[in-house]
Amino acid sequence: MSNLLKKVIGVDVGAKFLTVSFNDRCDKNQVHNIENNQRSILAFLKKISTEDYCFVIEATGNYSSRVLHLSLSKGFESSLINCMSVKHFSRMKNIITKTDAEDAKLIRLYGEMFRPEIYVPKSIQIEHLDQEIKLLNDLEEEKRRYAVKLKALRYNPHLNPNTEKHYEKRLKQLEKEIHEVETRLPKLQDEEFKEIKSLIQSVSGIGEKTSLQHPILQVNAELLKLI
Repeated sequence: MSNLLKKVIGVDVGAKFLTVSFNDRCDKNQVHNIENNQRSILAFLKKISTEDYCFVIEATGNYSSRVLHLSLSKGFESSLINCMSVKHFSRMKNIITKTDAEDAKLIRLYGEMFRPEIYVPKSIQIEHLDQEIKLLNDLEEEKRRYAVKLKALRYNPHLNPNTEKHYEKRLKQLEKEIHEVETRLPKLQDEEFKEIKSLIQSVSGIGEKTSLQHPILQVNAELLKLI
């Protein structure tokens, strides 16, 4: 059945629970809360048909990853939508009520109206690379934060040398961890990938890490062949 003819299941995502909104066979709106774990999600997926339903899921990083990939693995057509898109849509519909059930319904209505593109999973290699780059960014941000705190601390006329030493030790540890992640970054062997990465790096000021974060490289190898 075409995606345009399938009923939409809107999914509002939380750390512990998913709230889903959909119309049943009698076109009566149903809202269910599902624990955000593999067992509960799979149990829900068994109750519905891939021929009748598709998913539109709020994109919330790792929290939405489980329901997205489990639904895809069971043959459902699933889409991710940005929370800002939902926010703008709620303003357009003049909806101000803010509950998980209302949000799930809003996501469903958005999916029914706009029919967002079906999500194409990244390759495992790209997924791993993406996680490593996010970790590297977090470590570098933490290093910057500690460096600023240490600089400010040294203005104190009564500086405690033990406190200063602790900050210095933490900064050295962060530098070590950053180096470890940088050396772990996957070395992708696909020649087309290398060619595109080299092209991006040829632009003045773009280095190894920045080129790896470029949107062109945040797709799987199959999509690269279409560029």
